[in-house]
Amino acid sequence: MASSPLKGDTIEQDMGMSARIRAFDWSQTPLGPLEYWPDELRVALSIAEHSAFPTAIYWGPELRILYNDAWAFIPGERHPGALGRPGREVWSDIWPIVGPQFEQVMETGRGITALEQMLPIVRNGVEQETYWNYSFTPITDPGGKVLGVFNQGNEITKAVISERRLAFQIQIADRLRSLARPEEVWAAAAALLGEYLGAARVGFAEVDEAADRLTIVREWRREDPIPALQGRTACLSELPPAAIAYLRTGEVLAVSDVQRISLGSSEEDARLGAKLGVRAVVTVPLLRDDRMRALLYVHNLEPRVWKRSEAAMARDVAERSWAAVERAESEERLRESEDHYRHTVELNPQVTWTALPDGQLDRVSRRWFDWTGTTGLGETWAEGLHPNDREATFEVWGRSVATGEPYDIEHRVKMVDGHYRWARSRAFPRRDSAGDICLWYGSTEDIQEQRLAEERQRLLINELNHRVKNTLATVQAIAFQTLKGDISLGEARTRFEARLLALSRAHNLLTEESWEGASLERVIADTTAHLAGDCERFHVEGEPVFLSPRAALALSLALHELSTNASKYGALSEVGGRVSISWRLTDEFLRLEWKERDGPPVAEPARCGFGSRLIERGLAADLAGRAELYFEPDGLRCVTEASREAVQGREANLA
Repeated sequence: MASSPLKGDTIEQDMGMSARIRAFDWSQTPLGPLEYWPDELRVALSIAEHSAFPTAIYWGPELRILYNDAWAFIPGERHPGALGRPGREVWSDIWPIVGPQFEQVMETGRGITALEQMLPIVRNGVEQETYWNYSFTPITDPGGKVLGVFNQGNEITKAVISERRLAFQIQIADRLRSLARPEEVWAAAAALLGEYLGAARVGFAEVDEAADRLTIVREWRREDPIPALQGRTACLSELPPAAIAYLRTGEVLAVSDVQRISLGSSEEDARLGAKLGVRAVVTVPLLRDDRMRALLYVHNLEPRVWKRSEAAMARDVAERSWAAVERAESEERLRESEDHYRHTVELNPQVTWTALPDGQLDRVSRRWFDWTGTTGLGETWAEGLHPNDREATFEVWGRSVATGEPYDIEHRVKMVDGHYRWARSRAFPRRDSAGDICLWYGSTEDIQEQRLAEERQRLLINELNHRVKNTLATVQAIAFQTLKGDISLGEARTRFEARLLALSRAHNLLTEESWEGASLERVIADTTAHLAGDCERFHVEGEPVFLSPRAALALSLALHELSTNASKYGALSEVGGRVSISWRLTDEFLRLEWKERDGPPVAEPARCGFGSRLIERGLAADLAGRAELYFEPDGLRCVTEASREAVQGREANLA
């Protein structure tokens, strides 16, 4: 029973299976001599011998094997010794799978078909994962008894592995494409590769050769008791020098058993295996600019002979992952840049825009829409401008586009509420390496407040010039009138200084009110404060009246003259003297009366002094009315009637 295969081994290797079958000593097997074989076996054998498809016959209770030339490659190194031997002996490695299938056919008489059946066949001493399509068909006698099994099939391992590899590549490509962060890419790639290879641990490490540092950034592990490495940092130099040198070439390092295949000294290999807690390792280097930037590692707890396809898949995943990480990092930087740009544009109080070399706007920030209610693209930009400013705007813009000179113009923009505001538009060209304009970068800034401020400044300067001239004219008049007549220099100086102080107090009062004017009551109080002493000496009565700056100055000087005269010659020159100041405002006039009482007797002076002239002529002229002095026996009375418009109206240059 055991001698027949040995005899078959002595036959020349190039002998066909038909010759081998006829040369085989079948008398030493349960099948008996070939000439006594039953017709069923002879017919099945004839079909097998004439078939180009791999075909085998498993005959009798022991399922002794006969096969054709096409089937001879299937048992590999077991050919031709498989001829005539029981199927259980020939296929001991896969019998736990195919044995029950044979039993089912023998017992039921019904054939079976297996598609993409995985069979762990041992080839060259190594168990390999193989895939097959095959059928088991019963061979029966006329009574229906199953005598044997007719087997046809072929190996489809390459097709299955290729299909699985392609499906895995599609799966990992789809998975990585949807990820936006580098750490997510590392994690997903490690998990998918670990499941695909059935590994114990898969991870990625970032490498900094200059710093001699290796950092585990992401790792996937099965539930097997294997230590975690994620987050750990180690020195790259801790790896065996031979391994580092090999990885620097960019090749995949696949080690089936770290304890049997030397990468360094035996002690180094033992320490490395113990530290990692594994026996089989695949390491894929990721090189950029001739420097290692990262490593992908695949670990197995037990020794494992890595297939070239597995190492190639590990490399493919590493390259895909690195590309996905670079894409994710680029997209993240782009998102940050776009987010920064968007916030810069949105938060910018100006309208930012870009234009093509021909001057057509291709992007306008939303602020223009917020301003004008238009997009700013096409003809809508013109719609947002004041009709009187459009021609000048596009004329300047056309000149800039034609010459490449910076664009700068001020024009009015129509806001959504219908009002116009001044804006300044500027643009600068960006040129390519050849010096040609490739894009214009522009901005439009709201300068309404700036224009108003400039206008106010212009008005203030004009007003200041006007007031300075008026003040100098007043000072000149005061000086001329003070020095006129037969008075001493000392007296002239005293009077001049007093009158200038009165003018100064009036200016101070107006300055407090931003030269918008002053209240009549305040003018009276400031003018008489230094003379009042006992507050009962002045009786002031009248409704609130706000004076224009011109009226305030005129009344201040007039009241100063009246107060000075009263203190020297009138009611205030005696202890019991009193002054009454009252006024009344009508629709057309302001009537102001100054009345002195309980002072020395009053007589009309022989000549008219500066004070009288200032009151009767100057005050009347400034207030568009009249001012008269009455030298009554019981005290001086001054009556002023001023045009209400002159007293309360704004000066023309302040309107």
